[in-house]
Order: sequence, then structure tokens, then C-alpha cells
Amino acid sequence: MCERAAGVECNDSSLAVCTSVFDNLSCVLDYNLSLGLDCESPSGDAALASAYFHALVYVLYCAIFLFALSGNGLVCYVVYSSPRMRTVTNLFIVNLAVGDILMTVFCVPFTFVTTLLLQYWPFGRFMCSTVSYSQAISVFVSAYTLVAISIDRFMAIMWPLKPRMGKRQAKVIILIVWLVALLTALPIPLVSRVGYPSHWHHTCDKGICHEIWENEEHRTIYSMVLLILQYVIPLMVLILTYSCIAVVVWGKRPPGEAENSRDQRMARSKRKMIKMMVVVVVVYTICWLPLNVLILVWESHPGIGSWSGLPFLWFAFHWLAMSHTCYNPVIYCWMNSRFRAGFSTVLHVFPNKYQGSHSQHEHSVLHRFNTSTTYLSSRREPNQSLKSVSLSERNTLYKSKSAVHYRDNQM
Repeated sequence: MCERAAGVECNDSSLAVCTSVFDNLSCVLDYNLSLGLDCESPSGDAALASAYFHALVYVLYCAIFLFALSGNGLVCYVVYSSPRMRTVTNLFIVNLAVGDILMTVFCVPFTFVTTLLLQYWPFGRFMCSTVSYSQAISVFVSAYTLVAISIDRFMAIMWPLKPRMGKRQAKVIILIVWLVALLTALPIPLVSRVGYPSHWHHTCDKGICHEIWENEEHRTIYSMVLLILQYVIPLMVLILTYSCIAVVVWGKRPPGEAENSRDQRMARSKRKMIKMMVVVVVVYTICWLPLNVLILVWESHPGIGSWSGLPFLWFAFHWLAMSHTCYNPVIYCWMNSRFRAGFSTVLHVFPNKYQGSHSQHEHSVLHRFNTSTTYLSSRREPNQSLKSVSLSERNTLYKSKSAVHYRDNQM
């Protein structure tokens, strides 16, 4: 999650004991705030209050904000500006981009401004609940959309001859993703309030936005449930589906199939798809694993709140998780030739000649597949039985459809 919090137990004589993972880091910072009641300089830690640290925070988070908004916005524009791009897979990609945009708007600016710079919440109670709820929804939408994409590809690769998911079905699944995200994160706005956990916050009348639970056990259970639903289950599904796809794609050729140029092109397409799938899983794991491990450790060992280096570690892990919104357009779109053509049209980076050659190549490949299907289906010995001829046609048709399917679904 971007930031979650529960009640914070603080006093003026000792370092605050943190009872939550995400409380704007107040558990560590509150102690620093109590060292001096300068309302204009909230942090007593010289490193946190230094201009160098603030400049670093501005540069890194602004970079995420700009790249994520421009990249994901470009993805949405490319898909909806071209009717041919409005495929089932691209609908999921657009939903993923929308989730990443939502995460960028609500997670990045509010978190780094209120947590690492101001160290208090200046936007009021309504915005506290709204922003906290939007942050949680965006994380769930992104995670579950990744799962939907992986399942769609899994079904298409495992059963290439069966009817594929239609656009209406895809829209229903997208709606379900949003409904599940809304319901799962519903407790967060109900318990999110502006509180004053330290003497500094009370004296200066500067509260923080955090979750206040009446029952500590409920907060712990809910934290673990969110961790499992947001990270553990999606990661397991991604690994399982992509592993099965890799086994099928890298499997041996069916007996009797000839090794020709078409098979070689299909093999190269399969390898490229597998590499991309591996990148998807690895990047998702790398970006979210450190922050989720910190959540787990902090929940099980609240005493780490006394470590002065915790704010810097949280900052690094949170930035890494948020940077995932920048990588998705690269992983899912830039490695796809059709999206590259769309990008070149919008940004005018590549010559228009590239688009023409790309379309001509696509047409020639389809023509060769159709010609190959007709030729191989009609090429048989005079004494070949009708049954074997029909079997040959079905096998050839399967190979042709599989080739077109792998190319069209390559990302």
C-alpha cells in the first residue's frame, strides 16, 4: 500500500512505539519532533531536514510523477485513438495504465510531501479519507489487472483453437477488478482520520492522516490480509501462469512437423514472449518485495521503530514500489511493434516509413501463412485416404492459427 496507519502510542519521554507500518513514519519522526518545538522545522533529524535530502526527494518523486503520467497517458491515447488497437489484451493494458495513473496521482505527491517533507497533513479530514482510499484502490487495481492479463494469455496459449475472450467479457472482468478493489479497501476510509500523535503536533496544531483502529488485533489482521491480497496471491498467480506458458512455448515440436522458416519465426516470437513474461514477473517482484517485507517485519517487530535509519529505508522502498508505474508502459507496450508504431505517430520519433514497412510486413506474413495453409492442405499422395487428408488440414490450420495467435498476442 502507499501508506496505512493505525493508532500511534507516543509520549514525550521516550521514543514512540509504532503500532502500524504506514503512519507517515510518525513513529520515528515524532521523537525527533519532540526534541524541539519549532513549528516551521518539523524534524529534529538534521539529515531529514537538510536541503540535500529534500532536493533528492523532489527529483526522484517528480521523475516518477512525470514519466508515469506521460507513459501511461500515452498508452491510453494510442489504444483509443486507433480502432484496430482496441483488442482484449489492450483493454487490460489500458486498465493497468489507468490504475497506474491513479496510483501516480494519489500515492506519489501526497506521500512524499506529507511524509518526507512537511511531516504533517494539511489537507483536512475529507481529503485524508479520500486520498487513503484512492491509494489503496490503485494498488489493488494494478495488481489484479496484471493477474487478468496473465490469465488471458494463459488461456490463449494453452487452448489456442478455442474461442478467445471477447471485449464484452474483458469489460466485465475489468469491472469486477474495480469492484473487488473498492470492497477490499473499504475499511480504510472508515478508519482514516487526522490525528495528533505527539506533543509537537498538538502544540503546533498540525495533525497527520492515519488510521485509528479501536481494536489493535483487527488492525493487524487487516494488514496481513491486505499484504496477502495485494502482493502474495497476485505474485503466485503470475509465476504459475507464466511458468505454464513457458513450458508450452518451449515444449518440443509435435511429431511429424517439419522445421521450416515459419517454424523458426514462430520460435523466435515465442522466445521474445517468454523473455517479456519473465521481465513482468521479475520487475513486479523487485519493485514491491522490499516494501512488503518491511511491512511484514514492522508488523511482527514493532521495536524497529526506534531505529533512526528507518525513515530513509522506508523512503527507498516506497520510491522503488512507486517506480513500478513507470516500467509498465515499457514492459507491456514498448516491446510491442504495434505500440511502437503508435508511439512514433504521436511523438514523431520515428519516420512514417517505419509504419508503412511494418504494415506491409504484417500483411506479407499473413499472406504467407494463408498460402502455406492452402498449399500444405492440398499437397498429398493420390492414394492418401480422406481421413488422413482431413487430419492434415486440421493440423495445418492449427499451426497457421497458432502462428498468427503468437504474433498478435506478442507484447
